[in-house]
Amino acid sequence: MLCRAARIGRHAQRTGSLGGLSADGQSVACFGFKNATNSQRAAGYRFKSTVTPAAKDTSIPLNSKTQYTTEASADGKTLVTAFPNGLRITSEANPGHFAAVGVYVDAGSRYEDGSTSGYAHLMDRLAFRNSERFTSAEAMAAIEKLGGSIMSSSSRECIMYQAAVFPQDVPTAVKLLADTTLRPKFLPEDVGELQATVPWELQDVESKADMFLPEKLHEAAFRSGTLGNPLLCPIGQLHRATVDSLAEYHERWYRPERIVVAAIGVDHQQLINLCIDNGFADLAPSHPAPAADQSDSNGSWFRKILATGGANSRIAVPSCKSVYTGGTWFDSKPDVDFTQVYLGFKSAGIDNEHGLYVYAVLQMLLGGGGSFSAGGPGKGMYSRLYTRVLNQHAWIESCVAFHHCYTDAGLFGISASCRPRNEHALFDVIATEIEAVAATSGKRSSFRRPYASQEGASLFEVKRAKNQLK
Repeated sequence: MLCRAARIGRHAQRTGSLGGLSADGQSVACFGFKNATNSQRAAGYRFKSTVTPAAKDTSIPLNSKTQYTTEASADGKTLVTAFPNGLRITSEANPGHFAAVGVYVDAGSRYEDGSTSGYAHLMDRLAFRNSERFTSAEAMAAIEKLGGSIMSSSSRECIMYQAAVFPQDVPTAVKLLADTTLRPKFLPEDVGELQATVPWELQDVESKADMFLPEKLHEAAFRSGTLGNPLLCPIGQLHRATVDSLAEYHERWYRPERIVVAAIGVDHQQLINLCIDNGFADLAPSHPAPAADQSDSNGSWFRKILATGGANSRIAVPSCKSVYTGGTWFDSKPDVDFTQVYLGFKSAGIDNEHGLYVYAVLQMLLGGGGSFSAGGPGKGMYSRLYTRVLNQHAWIESCVAFHHCYTDAGLFGISASCRPRNEHALFDVIATEIEAVAATSGKRSSFRRPYASQEGASLFEVKRAKNQLK
């Protein structure tokens, strides 16, 4: 759950590659197309990368009094504690004026089926309301008194509850986070309020292409479900949600082996004590807790933090391995001002650490933005999509690289927009840039297109992209 840019930059400096190129597996989502057949012929490419061994981690022996194990990262900055019930606590004690603490639940839309579709979204919207120790009014008053930032969010494979507060307010923040995640009360009036307000949220998302098209891109890329499941609760499912069904969802997924508590700027032992005091360590696991195993010192540091109960769970959990299918989705909207295009390809997930760093560098290398963006090198004005696309084609409104990363897979690609009737040329420009960046440094790619030079990324460009990630 922790993926720090500094580690990405340092690892990328040690690796010299930006991946290979393969002409299969593209996914496309578009707004405002009139001719889908010709647009589908505007091809993209998929990048692949290899895996390198992870760095070794050091271990701190078992604490015989409280029966938890603590491990440290190779640089000693990050500590991870595992409890017998499967709960994991991780922190970095970076001093500062503010402290950040969060609770992360291994649940989300990728795990949902027809009966629970959109429930992660609803759990997010019910956060910091009624619980065993707080009413909605009391929780709101406590949040306002903290004076920091406290929020919740749901994604495809994680439900997050986070707070940024002054260091002296960390105990109160942990208390609020614990109650809303472990001991919520689902009341009919709260569910009724959701059923009245969520439709407005869905309409707002559908009106914004930059929010709506990524959802359609995931649906096209993973048609078998999992990562292609809707992130927001469908209208039909919203009206079928009840107090009992939400409570059942919470009981099913909010298990200690699926929870990580993370903090920055908090002493690790203090964080452990706060979690014990607020009931995290008392949660019963949904499977018999395995004996502490410290033998896998060569294992992925990400896997040590993300590992869950898996097949041993007694609670029914559907098979959630993502299957990339690829596909296209078009929506003709003649009244829009710009045609919006998303072209994506399967990429590396978090479990492929080397590939993750490679794609991070590649995204920074391509960069991009809007035609009216302003700023210096820190704003990406020297990235390839700025210098080779936005500065060369006045009819292109925006062009930017993206990377949606998940545990076992990801989507990497380029999103762009242009004036109507230029969309087919836009696809050609995007394909040219993807093809060119895969060419050997200083050499031209094998295909010739009229819209841009085919020179590959220089060593200077790659080094600059790595430095920007530090």
